[in-house]
Amino acid sequence: MASGMYRIILLLLFETGLEIDHLINLRVSDLDIESGQLRVAADRKIQLSSAALSEIREFLKSRPGQVYLLEGRCGKPVTSKWKRCVLENLLQKAGQEK
Repeated sequence: MASGMYRIILLLLFETGLEIDHLINLRVSDLDIESGQLRVAADRKIQLSSAALSEIREFLKSRPGQVYLLEGRCGKPVTSKWKRCVLENLLQKAGQEK
């Protein structure tokens, strides 16, 4: 079972339908925990499930001051190399769970 950031990635990809490039550039400020909405464009918000919000809330508790929802080193969004590595890892894990 995926955990931590991997779980957040899977939940958000599944619930939002966003492309991974858009997902990795989301900021914590794009998330409104109170309303349960994620702003994905200036004029577009997506309602997240209570399960996803709970996971994200727990994930961010241990990362105070984080700017990007999926943050790499030095407070920057994750890189394309990281993205490829994470996706390959998730695919391997999914294949092993069958």
